[in-house]
Amino acid sequence: MSGAARIARECGIVGAGGAGFPTHVKLQARADTFAVNAAECEPLLYKDQEILENFLEPFAEGLVRCGEAVGARRLLVGIKDKHPRLIERLRDELPRSVEVLTLRDTYPSGDEHILVWETTRRAIPKGGLPLDVGVVVQNVETVLNVGLAKPVTEKFVTISGAVPEVLTLRVPLGTSLRDVLSAAGAPVSGMGYVVNGAMMGTVAEDLDEPVTKTTSGILVLPLDHSVLARKKRTPLQVHKIAATCDQCMRCSDLCPRDLLGHFVKPHKAMISIGFAPDQAVAWQETALYCCECALCSLYACPEDLDPFRVMVESKRALLARGVRPSKEEVAPSPLFEYRRTPTRLLMRRLDLLRFEAPHRFDARPIPARILRLPLKQHAGAPSAPTVQSGDRVQAGQVVAEIPDRALGARIFAPKSGRVLVDESAVTVEVS
Repeated sequence: MSGAARIARECGIVGAGGAGFPTHVKLQARADTFAVNAAECEPLLYKDQEILENFLEPFAEGLVRCGEAVGARRLLVGIKDKHPRLIERLRDELPRSVEVLTLRDTYPSGDEHILVWETTRRAIPKGGLPLDVGVVVQNVETVLNVGLAKPVTEKFVTISGAVPEVLTLRVPLGTSLRDVLSAAGAPVSGMGYVVNGAMMGTVAEDLDEPVTKTTSGILVLPLDHSVLARKKRTPLQVHKIAATCDQCMRCSDLCPRDLLGHFVKPHKAMISIGFAPDQAVAWQETALYCCECALCSLYACPEDLDPFRVMVESKRALLARGVRPSKEEVAPSPLFEYRRTPTRLLMRRLDLLRFEAPHRFDARPIPARILRLPLKQHAGAPSAPTVQSGDRVQAGQVVAEIPDRALGARIFAPKSGRVLVDESAVTVEVS
């Protein structure tokens, strides 16, 4: 292992969003194309844009390193066309070998299957990965971390929504959401909080929850906001309202993966709710290829049902039964370009347009005294602690290592202090 893959392993770099797949593994692949996903399609999240605006030089270094690591002949950045000034700057200041390609402002343009199709016109197989068509995809912050070549101890987080000022902060890992909100001047009570975006994010029930390597943003919303109400539905509520589905098929008509030819049919999964488990499988199998973008529930369904939750539940049930997705070649639908969902229409449907506001990066320090570092902030096995309760650690010191012969990532102390170790986390008491 050498170059960018070695940097990624030694520095604990993982995908800075989604499942947090360890980057050193991804960079050991061979591909002719390396693509940076700069689409940032979640409404009201801006951290990738702020990184490109404020940290372009180390980002460019990381991009070149990653391209060299996978043997790519082609380097590209996919970014939405709504950022003309930033696009012009990228084309002026990135190495000449890098192509900056524009994407339509639709949701979910950041889905890697859509990104690869729009930038290369290669269709990733159903049940497949970008590598199946010779492409490796990484997001902006992950590439930046490779360029910085330092232990990952901080995370870029956007604080937006019902806040005095929309900010992107550089936050020490393990900082509580409460401390992040306080540092941003945002309210810490009397509101609802969605971590990682209105579409694919989750409601934070406890503001002592820590920032991890995959935290991208905190969306602050009034308690009566519809996004919160939908995300807080219980499984029983989801099942009861699913029984009223009239099979209009709008969820399937607008499904991004279905438009790519993957035969993802949320309306079929809705039928399965009333069936016994053995009878439901045939109707649920379509869920294996769902990308969990939530467009079907939060935009497409005219009856405010929750096909997204039904799809996720169906997928989990199938995987538990040992059913696995198959890999098949696909061809995008002729309607792909005509059934895309414009982001602004989505925001209007979700009542988020009123929270649009100027945003900026702020380098202010975050005065956190307790940093709780979960041992599992990534895909794979939990990291193994290398320290014991009562030990004193220095900023940048390894506190958890990749287990032998396992998929995982290192974890470092963001600040100096004394540690407390339990079965799920290493906590640093800063001093």
